[in-house]
Amino acid sequence: MKQILKLTFYSLVLFFSFNLYAQKADSIDFKLQVERVSKDSTSSFFYHKLQEKIKNKPGEISVEDSFYLYYGQIFQDNHKPLSFVANPERLDFDRAIMNGNCKKAVELGEKILNRNPVDLTVLLHVSNCITRSGYVDTTHYYEQRLNNLLDAIFSTGDGNTMSSAIKIVNMEDDYVLKGVLGFFGGNEQLSFDNNHAYSVWSKGGHKLYFEDVMNIK
Repeated sequence: MKQILKLTFYSLVLFFSFNLYAQKADSIDFKLQVERVSKDSTSSFFYHKLQEKIKNKPGEISVEDSFYLYYGQIFQDNHKPLSFVANPERLDFDRAIMNGNCKKAVELGEKILNRNPVDLTVLLHVSNCITRSGYVDTTHYYEQRLNNLLDAIFSTGDGNTMSSAIKIVNMEDDYVLKGVLGFFGGNEQLSFDNNHAYSVWSKGGHKLYFEDVMNIK
């Protein structure tokens, strides 16, 4: 875990300096733009093209690919926002993680990631398990996928204010993301403003803002 956090920290420093996907527009425009691109069959970031790419050429998935895989998933007809609902293996997967059974966790996690290649919580734990085992993953590139996905998500905001909230599509993703940023513990409060839904974490006078873009109207 520490290795992944360290790698992610350095990649974030570099990534923010380029600011590739900074969204100055309202997040409603952000959502409309993602929907347009991910549903455009002529686009390189058409969701179904990216699904095929991550299955057949996982080592070639870029940060931008990860961006449209993550945010584009909410516009798919079969999308279910909760991993527990979408994946019958999820409870057994979590149990395997709690028990330190990495072999079982990777086996179950791969089934979940085959359905949703950017399930953040599952991807984090599978990547951690593979790293701890000392296995060099040249098949699925889960650690590379995780770091690309984190870069993509953090490109949407720094989380310091409501207007610069980090955009998420799954209500459990903020737990992973705040840990990556070193924001452990704290109290969560849900907030709504102009039909936008926010998750605000507070600790020691500091706040961290996440916006659930799936609930933007």
